[in-house]
Amino acid sequence: MVSFVSFLYKMQVFLPREKKFFDLFGALADKVVKAAELLEAIRSDYSKVMEINYEIKKAEEEADAIVHQILNNLICDHTRITEEKGDIRYFAHNLDNVIDDIEKTAARLAFASDEIVLEPINEFSPIVMKATKEIKRGVEYLRNLKKEEKNLQECCIRINKLENEADVVNRKWLKKLMTTPAKDANEVLQRLLLREIVDILEDTVDQCEDVADILDTFRIKGGI
Repeated sequence: MVSFVSFLYKMQVFLPREKKFFDLFGALADKVVKAAELLEAIRSDYSKVMEINYEIKKAEEEADAIVHQILNNLICDHTRITEEKGDIRYFAHNLDNVIDDIEKTAARLAFASDEIVLEPINEFSPIVMKATKEIKRGVEYLRNLKKEEKNLQECCIRINKLENEADVVNRKWLKKLMTTPAKDANEVLQRLLLREIVDILEDTVDQCEDVADILDTFRIKGGI
């Protein structure tokens, strides 16, 4: 006897797939790239940190709205089984996590009193930028996976390599912050802030790798 799940799998061949998720993923990826670009802008002009922090917060809120739209669409989508809906939901949340971490970084920079907090940004930010742009490419490759499968695989590999680069930078900063003697109490407080910024930035790239893992899952499964 054919199980109900097997029946649903077979029915997918005949049911038209919702295409709106590609557009929503693209819009969400655009917000992630925009946030990374704004983080780069803080590097270029720290005097505008408050203004840029506001713009990143706005992009983060717009990303949240897109995630809600994706989840609402999933409720009404009867062309996918529960496992597939779970993959899409997980992917949307991990994309959102990337921009959330960028917003957290900007918030810490906004109430810092010394430009020295930009030192780890100068090393992490280019990695974050490259990773978010790879995510954007990966999302576009999903639209035509039969043709772009190899490109998507290579995209995921590049994001994984960027995560390895971020690990190296993270370990360097942890060693520096934990082993160099502090001159006074103010420097101790400054190091605590730097440590938090480094942790968030490292987690940002980890989240990019999580996105790459789900992109690779979509590739293996043949799409969304």
